[in-house]
Amino acid sequence: MTATMALRVLTPDKFVLDTSINAMRVLLPDGWWGIMPGHAPMISYIGDGIVHYNLGDSKRFIALYQGTIEVKPDPKERTKVLILTSAAEEGDDLEKVQSNLKEQAARLAKLAKEANLEFNQIRLSLEKALQEADISDIGA
Repeated sequence: MTATMALRVLTPDKFVLDTSINAMRVLLPDGWWGIMPGHAPMISYIGDGIVHYNLGDSKRFIALYQGTIEVKPDPKERTKVLILTSAAEEGDDLEKVQSNLKEQAARLAKLAKEANLEFNQIRLSLEKALQEADISDIGA
């Protein structure tokens, strides 16, 4: 029996993946890392990119939009890998996974821009209200 490790990929919205795998490759800031059962504990930043992993005899992919990876020992499986990311797409077709992630990233960028605009509008309204407030009677 081949040794396995647990792989979990989470976004703020959903569980993207929670499975046992045989091995994986991930691009970290200092290059490509191979992670197999029994890997030493580590934590790292992940930029935009692709995770390659083996599930039995099949090769699968996860496209990520920034995040973190944690590798640690686990009593049930030899190793547990947790990836936290803003957006992720999983599948066996690399081009489709990348395309779906680009759509998600564009949606997230649009939401961030809208949230920033709304925040600035509220901040300006608050500043205006504070400037117009008559605070000379406070404490009298």
